[in-house]
Amino acid sequence: MKKRKKVIVVGGGIAGLTASAYLARKGHNVKLFEKHEKCGGLVNTFDYQGFKMEGGVRALVNAGVVTPMLENLGVEIETLKNPVSIGIEKDIIHVQGEEDLQDYERLLKSKYPESKDDIDRFIGIVKEIIKHMKILYGVKNPLFIDMKREGIATMGKYLPWLFKFLRTVQKINEMKEPIESYSFRILRNSSLRDIVIQHFFRGTPSFFALSYFYLYTDYFYPEGGVGVLSEKLAQKCTELGGEIFTGNPIRKVIPGRNMVIDDKGDAHEYDALIWATDLKAFYNSIDATGLDGGIVKKLEAEKRKIMVARGAESVLTVYLGVDEPVETFGKIAHGHFFHTPSKQGLGEIHRSKLKQIIEQDEQTGKAEIRSWLEDFFRFNTYEISIPALRYKPMAPEGKTGLIVSVLMDYDLIKKIDDDGWYEEFKQYAENLVVENLTESVYPFLKDRLIFRFTSTPLTIERMYGSSDGSIIGWSFERSLPVPSSMFSMKASVKTPVQNIYRAGKWVYAPAGVPTAIITGKLAADMVK
Repeated sequence: MKKRKKVIVVGGGIAGLTASAYLARKGHNVKLFEKHEKCGGLVNTFDYQGFKMEGGVRALVNAGVVTPMLENLGVEIETLKNPVSIGIEKDIIHVQGEEDLQDYERLLKSKYPESKDDIDRFIGIVKEIIKHMKILYGVKNPLFIDMKREGIATMGKYLPWLFKFLRTVQKINEMKEPIESYSFRILRNSSLRDIVIQHFFRGTPSFFALSYFYLYTDYFYPEGGVGVLSEKLAQKCTELGGEIFTGNPIRKVIPGRNMVIDDKGDAHEYDALIWATDLKAFYNSIDATGLDGGIVKKLEAEKRKIMVARGAESVLTVYLGVDEPVETFGKIAHGHFFHTPSKQGLGEIHRSKLKQIIEQDEQTGKAEIRSWLEDFFRFNTYEISIPALRYKPMAPEGKTGLIVSVLMDYDLIKKIDDDGWYEEFKQYAENLVVENLTESVYPFLKDRLIFRFTSTPLTIERMYGSSDGSIIGWSFERSLPVPSSMFSMKASVKTPVQNIYRAGKWVYAPAGVPTAIITGKLAADMVK
């Protein structure tokens, strides 16, 4: 009989919850420590004046991971379709499946008729990537399949898939070039290029950036909001015997004594530790007393690499309550809507002009930043989420909640905060968002508002302890401090300390909910 080990998991986001549930199922003594009063991290749903809103991700990408993981653990969640709409100016298309790529092609050609040949080439590349995405995410991830129970027939299905998967990995490696430079060679019209790529995080590898049309068809929405996923995993963990301590952050890790110290000063011993939250916090929390000198050197080398790394762009989100029935919005677009008010595109607004503002040594004038913000919101692409269009009880009867997001640079918000007009900035941003959406797609919006409030990259940093307010881990613009090869995912959860593992969006790139789940499971599997 295998020894029942004491395992501590730090961080109750989706990675920590996944690891804890699997560890508890294996019979280990599991203690999960989460600094907030409830688990979930950026996979959470909250209530505000009778409206239910998403605090982080707006919907879930299955990616051959989420559903198999739930089935494997015996977790039941009612799911709903999450159809996507794409709009440029007044023209909107609705994405139900791969066949709607033709509508997207027609939309682009109607806006940029002089670029028809370039658009044909671009659509051809997207079609090729869709084929590879069907291979990558088109089967249940083998990590969550019990091959002994599933039988030989299942194994026979995965063997031919494996050869296709290897070709897909080759394609991913061929398209690691940042989307900015890759698209520059394909799309000569700068405005067209911006419209296609400006809603991606800067430096995103081309393969993953251009896979978005497939991902639109892979989204789903849990009945009750994305936070239901976290709630159900937490319930499963406790059902299996795991303990969850909320409102209780871990402040110090002492590997030489197999011990952690929590915020109250209490010590907790472990046989294995899984760190499933911010990696900078991990390396800052380590007390190396009693460790072998070789291990200390490795930890110090990793710490240097992690501490100079930067998180990817974050997001600014404006939450709106509207005194208008959800059906009004449903006549315009689906509940997940990528809308660009102007076909002009951001151009250098979000590149050289932003860099110039951030890098100015002296205090940048408020008027200069406000002027920049006006252009930024006028020509940007908005991700609009309307929870009640997927599940009507997410808003009071006759009313609608909107979650409106744009990519936003942490350093700009930090500069504004340092200059002393952070609260004023949030109100100004809200005004610009409401005005642009009223002028472009929701003409009734400004006059029907019940409430509005804003989350910024600073909000995310302060609430979740996420370096640079990042929601997807490390920036693609710099050298990644973690593995990024699909064949390195198993190694990504290891640390220089034999019985300490790591999981979540910070340990592997590119990251997201499926990555967090996979790394959580891999870390749990390391505990024998």
